[in-house]
This record gives sequence, structure tokens and C-alpha cells, in this order.
Amino acid sequence: MSHVLPRLSLLLIVLGLAPLASADTIFVDAQLATGLNDGSSWSDAFQGSNGLQDALAVATSGDDIFVADGEYLASATGDRSASFALKNGVTIYGSFAGGETGPDDRPPFGTADSVLNGDLAGDDGALQFSENSFHLITTSGTNSTAVLDGFVVTSGNASASGANRDRGAGILCIGNVSPTIRHCRFIANRCVFGGAAGYVNNGGSPSFTDCTFEDGVGGSFGGAFDIAGARATFLRCLFRGNTAARGGALELFANTGTEVDSCVIVDNTATGGSGGAGIWLGSSGSARVRNCTIVSNTATNQANAGIRNQGVSNFQVYNSILWDNTGVGGGQGAGNQVNASTLVFNSLVQGGFARGSGNVSGDPLFADAANLNFTPGAASPVIDAGDNTEVLTALDYMGNPRQVDVPGVVDTGIGTAPLVDMGAVERQSVWVDLGGALAGTNGNPSLTMTGPLTPGSPNAAALSNTAASALCVIFAGFTQVNLPLQGGVLIPEPDFIRFMFSSPSGTLNLPFNWPTNLPSGFESYYQIWTEDAGAIADYSASNGVQGTTP
Repeated sequence: MSHVLPRLSLLLIVLGLAPLASADTIFVDAQLATGLNDGSSWSDAFQGSNGLQDALAVATSGDDIFVADGEYLASATGDRSASFALKNGVTIYGSFAGGETGPDDRPPFGTADSVLNGDLAGDDGALQFSENSFHLITTSGTNSTAVLDGFVVTSGNASASGANRDRGAGILCIGNVSPTIRHCRFIANRCVFGGAAGYVNNGGSPSFTDCTFEDGVGGSFGGAFDIAGARATFLRCLFRGNTAARGGALELFANTGTEVDSCVIVDNTATGGSGGAGIWLGSSGSARVRNCTIVSNTATNQANAGIRNQGVSNFQVYNSILWDNTGVGGGQGAGNQVNASTLVFNSLVQGGFARGSGNVSGDPLFADAANLNFTPGAASPVIDAGDNTEVLTALDYMGNPRQVDVPGVVDTGIGTAPLVDMGAVERQSVWVDLGGALAGTNGNPSLTMTGPLTPGSPNAAALSNTAASALCVIFAGFTQVNLPLQGGVLIPEPDFIRFMFSSPSGTLNLPFNWPTNLPSGFESYYQIWTEDAGAIADYSASNGVQGTTP
């Protein structure tokens, strides 16, 4: 579409002014120092810390804004009330390195951060926050077509009274608005009323997917979010290190159906008498928590540290883990995890929980909780123990498939196998068939791997559909290489194992020990080559198999 009529562009040129960008994609690069500064391409992107504001000023519905890494301020003049205002029909993509042709070409998040920074004077390092932006993102009149994707949102400070300037330092959602926020990190925002990362009020249903909310100072209500008289959806989000008097991470006040799904809520603190360091709910309403991991939260003046429900009858917890949440006095019993007025189903609650059904109480055996790896261990009671009817999303917190069957584990949950695990992270199958076999003269060999894949333990490879007395080579390595002529998933340069053998009957069982120094979640790949007719030029390749350490 054209943003500027030709006559207007000509007039601007006559006056010596740069014409506005005329494209569906508008480019921004804070670190660029050359070019036309009109947003028409990466080489002519809007420049400087005010570049994103320049792009928003010309964007209309249907446009995309591509923002390179760098720091962006809501105001170039120190105006605390200025913000980045989202627009319907405009998608703002951040975290480009510059030069990409689309959002899918961006580098991994965290390597080229586009930062919306509320520190207008650049003095947060000296603990000076009084000049910081009240709100970094505002959403007036927006619906789900107003999209923000791939930004760090930091150092907002909602510290004034009136006009909601005491809440929602990261994002303010007031008046029946429903923006879409994806792949964003809200870090070290502050407010005096509630919702350091975000405040949602008066209707609307904003959604937050694959986002992180860290180190928010939420004042009285909600260290990360305060949601009052509205609805929000949080999917695969991390709430960590947030603090407030009530609701260390989330305050849900008179909610109208907030959904918290596949989220990790860890190391948040409630300092007041109402507690709820993970989640606090009150004043009627409704909400659901599904497949969440709520661990190691602390209430310093109340027993209920994980979840505190004060008067919300239509609130249920499904398929979740509540563990190691500490209330006043240092206790970690069931009452410290969730108070007795809550309905809990097919969840692990430390100390046991009777209200509801299908609950267990054993250690979840997290792989490495200190480093935020909440994968359940091989003997964890949460595996295949959830309720499939409460699974609303196909991917877990880590972006891996839900409802993965773990062989050898008895299904204790509800539904038809494969059953979902409790908690935010689904334990994945040790072995995955990658396909990619190449048939030869004597058919299509099939490789099956079995065993626990535990460091130092024996595993087995079983090969079928091979010729009798065929010469075989097993390739194993840490890198998958796609070579269609070799079957599609050949490992041509094996890293640690290579066996040659003769298969007298067409099948074999090959035990071998897994290396002892591999971490949890480490992937390896296997494939077998067979000689078909006594000549090396006539061969078959089995399917590839991927193994992942537990």
C-alpha cells in the first residue's frame, strides 16, 4: 500500500524534507548512521533511539514493522508520559540482526535484543528511577490484530498518582483491549499500585505467549501482573523473581476467565498478610490453571505461598505441580502450596491434597530446578498422570509435544493413551524414529533402539529386514546430516561409536554403554548401513533414530 500520495511526496522533496516510507514493511535500526532514515529498507531504516516511534507514526493497518537490535526510548525529550502505542492491524517484530527478509529469519531470541527501555536518563545503574517512563507500551482501542513480537521491555516505573500512572509499567491494558504479545521479556519494571509488567482492567482479553516476566516490583498487587475485572491468557510463560505485597507473580481480582497454561512460576515473593506468592485470587470471578509448574515461591507473612484463593469459587487447577513453596515460618506442607478452598485435579501437591481428585504428592524429581530445567525425572509420579480432557495446547513450556507416552510407565491419568504429564514440561520419549530409510536390493532395513539411555547404562539396537549374513555398519553421532541419497538422516562422520558386524540371521542385538559425561536433554543420532548383495555398491540404509538423555 502507499502511505503517502505522490503530490505530497513531491511537496516534501521541494521543501527539502524526506518523504515518508511507502511500503508494507517499515524498517527500524537504532544503530544505523547512514541512509535516508525513511524506513523503506534496512539500509534506509528509521534511525536512533526514536526510530520505532517514527515508524509507528507512519504505520497503518496491514503494515509490519521490522526492528533491529538496539535500544529504543518512548521519548527523546524525557517525557515520562510518552509510550509505544500499539495499533490495530500492525505487527511489530523485534530482535532482527538487520538484513533479514522475514520474522522466521531472525536469530534465536536473546542474541539480538530489541530493547524498549524506560530509563530515559540512563541512570538506573545508580538506582535512579524517578525520570523513567510511566508505561512503555499502551494499548488504547486495540484488538488481537495489534501485535508485539520479540522485544525486551524494561525499566518502566509507574510511580505517580492519577491517570493510571501507578500501575502497568511494562504494558497498560485498560478499557476492553485485547492486544497480542509474543516472545517478549518484561524485565525489572516497577510500580506502586500493581502489575509491574502489566495491568489489565475493565474488560478485554490480551494474550501473552512465550513471554518472560522477571524481577518486577509490583507495589501492592501483583509483582508481574494485576488483572482486575478482565481476562488474560498466559501460554508457555515464565514468571520469575517478582515481588508484591499480595500476589508475588499474579494477582487475579474479579477475573472473568483468565487462563494460565503451561507456565512456570518460580522464585516470586509476597510480602504482605494475604500471601499468594505464585498466584493470588479474590473478589469472585473465575480462572483456570492448567499444566503449570509453581515452585519455590515464598510468602513472608502468610502460609499460602503457591496459590492463595480468597473467595473465587469458580477456580480450578489441573495437571499442575505445586512444590517447595514456602509460607511464613518456613513450612512446605500442602497448605503452603495451595489453600484448602481451591479445587485441584490430577496435580502433584507437596504434602498431599484431598479437595479434587487424581492428586499425588511425591517428589517430581526435576532434572535441574536450579537452572530452570523442570523436566520430570524417569521415576517421577507426574509422568502419564494428567487429564487429557484439560489439554488445550499441543506444545509444552519448552515447545515440545504434549501427551508423549513414556514406555514402561503405567498410565494413571484420565483419557486414552498417550496421557499428558503433570506440570509445564512434558517428559519426551527417549527414542524418536526419524524415518529416512533407503531401500536396497534386499528390502528396507528397520532400526529400533531400546533401553533407558542413562549415562553409563547399556542400550540395545535391533535391526530387522536385512539380508542374512549382510555386512553392517552402525553410525552414531551428535549431529544429524540430511543426505537424501543415503536415506535422509545419515551420520557420515560418527562421533563416538562405529561398529562393523555380520548379521547371520538378518537381525541383531547390539548392546553398548552410553557415554557418562552427557547432560540431560542431550541428543544423539543413529543409523545402520547394510551391504545387500555382497558388493559395496549395493546397499541399504535404515531409518534414523534420535535419542535424548533423560
